[in-house]
This record gives sequence, structure tokens and C-alpha cells, in this order.
Amino acid sequence: MKYQCKGSEEMIPQKWKGNIDIKRTNEVCELEVNARLSSFHIICGKHAYGMYLCIPNWGIGTEMSSMRDKFWNKEKLTMAYPEISEVDIISIVEALAVVGKEIEQ
Repeated sequence: MKYQCKGSEEMIPQKWKGNIDIKRTNEVCELEVNARLSSFHIICGKHAYGMYLCIPNWGIGTEMSSMRDKFWNKEKLTMAYPEISEVDIISIVEALAVVGKEIEQ
């Protein structure tokens, strides 16, 4: 599945494409995401108090809002992992939103 990312006005390029390979979407959603020369193995799902996001190949694990909440998820990743570039965070958040539209009610 192809998807479009849009960064801030200062970013060059401001828009880029990514690719999502959905591995499964049962109780746990598992994705392979590639965008702007980065690759993310994303695992996310629900737990007793909300939702979680793990990206094991980047050492990322955090809570998140719904998959479609780009603002909250971007803020959470930015604050928890300041070493990750804005491009990579946007690529992750946009991919989650695209898949979330497909699987969330």
C-alpha cells in the first residue's frame, strides 16, 4: 500500500511517498513501513488502558492515541524520542493514520 507524507514548510522535500506492507491486523497490528530511506517494523495494538506502539528495530516503545490521531502520536514520539528525525516521525505517524482508517471503526 502506498501512502503520502507531508512535512513542515521548511522541509525539503516537503512531501514524500512511503510504502506499507500490512502483516496482520487482528488484535495486534503489524506493519513493515519504508519511507525516505528508513524502514520501520511497527507493532501496535490495544492494552487495558489504551493503545501501544512498538518499533523494535528502532528501540521504540510508547503509548499512543488512536492510530489516526496524527497530532497526538507525533507529539508523543517527538517528546519520548528526540533523537529521531522529524522526517522519520512523520513517516511513522502518517503510515499509522493510513492503516488506522482501514481497520479502526
